[in-house]
Amino acid sequence: MPFKCIDINYVKSGDFIIADYLENNELVSKVLDSNFEEKITGVVLEVNESKGYIRVQTKDSYKYYNFKFEEISSSSVLTSNTLFLSKKDGRYGFVDKEGKVVVDYIYDDATEQNSSGYAGVKQDGLWGSIDAKGNVIVNPEYNLDNNSKIDFIDRWHICEDANANYYLDV
Repeated sequence: MPFKCIDINYVKSGDFIIADYLENNELVSKVLDSNFEEKITGVVLEVNESKGYIRVQTKDSYKYYNFKFEEISSSSVLTSNTLFLSKKDGRYGFVDKEGKVVVDYIYDDATEQNSSGYAGVKQDGLWGSIDAKGNVIVNPEYNLDNNSKIDFIDRWHICEDANANYYLDV
């Protein structure tokens, strides 16, 4: 099968290439080293050049890699977070820096805690949010399937259009 890219980006600070393509109508990213050897496969969600990590969604979880393509923990790069996304038995919850469960594994999907201290949580196909202590701020009741990015600040969630990103009170 031919390899047909829809987008290719070179990350100079890490000396690697990210090639995005469609496979069965799903976005897939391949991270290639400077010798064009495949190092990581999934969907690249973030490349943080200042902290030197790549965040990737694989079929079964979210993973972090350094620029040497070694898997690293989320707590090693998200140093200001109080909660860390964790997956167990196919469900998402949140743990603290010591790995103690703060939010039970009850969600279908979730986002990492953002810089404002909030995380998105998905249950039964609907999104809501929790705060930095794991308290539910917005019960999962909003369909955000059309959003390419899920992000909450308190009761506000990010909306996107062709000209701007903005937060909307749910």
